[in-house]
Amino acid sequence: MGLLTIFAKGKPFFVELADALFHFKHILSRIKEFLTDNGTSEWTHYIDQDVEDKTATSVPTFFSIPTTDDLDNLKLRLPCFSIAALFGAIHCAGWSSKIHFSSHVVLILWRISSGIITGSPVIWSLYFSLVYGEVRYNFSRLLKDVFKYVSIFTIPLYILARVILLFLAFIELRDVPPGALDTIKWANVLPFIH
Repeated sequence: MGLLTIFAKGKPFFVELADALFHFKHILSRIKEFLTDNGTSEWTHYIDQDVEDKTATSVPTFFSIPTTDDLDNLKLRLPCFSIAALFGAIHCAGWSSKIHFSSHVVLILWRISSGIITGSPVIWSLYFSLVYGEVRYNFSRLLKDVFKYVSIFTIPLYILARVILLFLAFIELRDVPPGALDTIKWANVLPFIH
């Protein structure tokens, strides 16, 4: 039993493996629900309950207003993707030559990761726009399917890029530029403070 047991939680290895596979399956089902949900998720029954319930203090984590109209669905998702792309664009400031990185490898990793977190939401926006366009205006199904698979491929890349940027931000704190720790004389910068 020694090699087949992991004592992290006192469970046998196969039970731990089954738990991990269940969680992975749950993550994949959430991604599938995200890409295909039109207001038919498991949380829609909350809307049908009594609206006058004053005891409700929270909603489920992934709760969203259920929509049956494709235009409403697009209106809910595009602002979220726009904010995500703006967040990524802020990280593209690392492309400036004025930003100091400790090595060329870190610089390349930062640039690739910032490009991924900027471009992925744009791809997702295009996919959902094509879904709306296919339903309303009979756009090409092939183009929509291509963007669907590209979108699915970019989700793990987006997550990985976010983790890499977080990691690199902390790694870069070990090698700050010489002027980063200088004391600023605020009276010289903002003369009205005395």
